[in-house]
Amino acid sequence: MTDQPLYEQIKSAIDRRIETEEWPANYQVPSEEDLASEFGASPLTVRRALRELQTDGVLLRIQGRGTFVIGPRMQCAVFNLPDIEEEVALSGGAHSCRVLQHSILGRDSPGRNMLQLPPEETVFHSRLLHLEDGTPIQLEDRYVNASEAPAYLEQDFSRITPHNWLLRETTVTTVDNTIRAIRVDEDIRNHLQISENQPCLLLDRSTWREGIPVTRSRFIYPGDRYRLRSSHEARSNRIVPTPSPGKGR
Repeated sequence: MTDQPLYEQIKSAIDRRIETEEWPANYQVPSEEDLASEFGASPLTVRRALRELQTDGVLLRIQGRGTFVIGPRMQCAVFNLPDIEEEVALSGGAHSCRVLQHSILGRDSPGRNMLQLPPEETVFHSRLLHLEDGTPIQLEDRYVNASEAPAYLEQDFSRITPHNWLLRETTVTTVDNTIRAIRVDEDIRNHLQISENQPCLLLDRSTWREGIPVTRSRFIYPGDRYRLRSSHEARSNRIVPTPSPGKGR
């Protein structure tokens, strides 16, 4: 038995098929009716699972044609991901931010699943559009455990970024970052001012304090306006021989 909602079980099953390439890239996903019959679920439940997989960048729905697999994802290590305000300043640009949403999530909001908290816990949500010299470069959706950051809603994030405020006000012991390419829906395209075929980069970041969820953030960047760079000291695997005693030149 599992405590997972049925739509989450369907998501996990589909995700496994994609990861194992049982459903390879460009594979057409069965209809909602066929999946509903397979999983013993309603078409509405299947639709929710497919919609969230589209949001996660796993599936792509093409009007009039159906839903298709984008392809398996590859994981890699990521280092030193700075705050967007710092990135813009380092590039010589001027950062600004528009607050699109800043509120408490309702008890029945699907966004609450981002933090997997008990129903009685409060979750804050903010959606911010970050710009460089007036051009949109990042759409930020951030979900925050209110118990870990009770003053979050009182902040003016057009003046300070959530990253900088949370860095100062919360304690985090674990950070998980996942990056992948996605295609986005019309609402996000309008915010980022991009065309229908423009790919985007999604950075999905989760933080915890001793196993307690603190934040879950989704940062979406237009593919032609952002690049990810990491630099660190390289380690050599070459063994340097140590001179033997008494055999110096």
